[in-house]
Amino acid sequence: MDAKDYFDLARKLAQMRTEAGIRSAISRGYYAAFHFTKSLLEELGFQLPKDASAHDKIYHLLNNAGIQSAKDAAKFLFDLRRRRNLADYDFVQTNMQTYQDCQFDLLQVAGIITFCDNYSIEPLRSELKKGVSAYVQKVGI
Repeated sequence: MDAKDYFDLARKLAQMRTEAGIRSAISRGYYAAFHFTKSLLEELGFQLPKDASAHDKIYHLLNNAGIQSAKDAAKFLFDLRRRRNLADYDFVQTNMQTYQDCQFDLLQVAGIITFCDNYSIEPLRSELKKGVSAYVQKVGI
């Protein structure tokens, strides 16, 4: 299994157009984006925790790489995680998102996947590795 499987599933769940389908689509979409970025950073040689702290570390690495598109991806990932938490844990908030909102979220996931695809090849790969390495060295993580 790879992260694309989660993205494909998210799109199918969204098509159900039910609250459960939309909530599940948001969750699977977030995890698709998370695993794409995690794989990219690991391929660049960065070690990530095997626990929940990996979510924050990925955000900080991308947000502080000194590259606008990485910062944008970090923001999208942060926003998606917040919505994923609401979708998974806040059942009091009914009709939390419409089908159109969910489609917008999935477009953000697609944007993060495109970012990862673009930055997995040269010359962008080296640019991202250099930016993240500089941040890691600066903060000592």
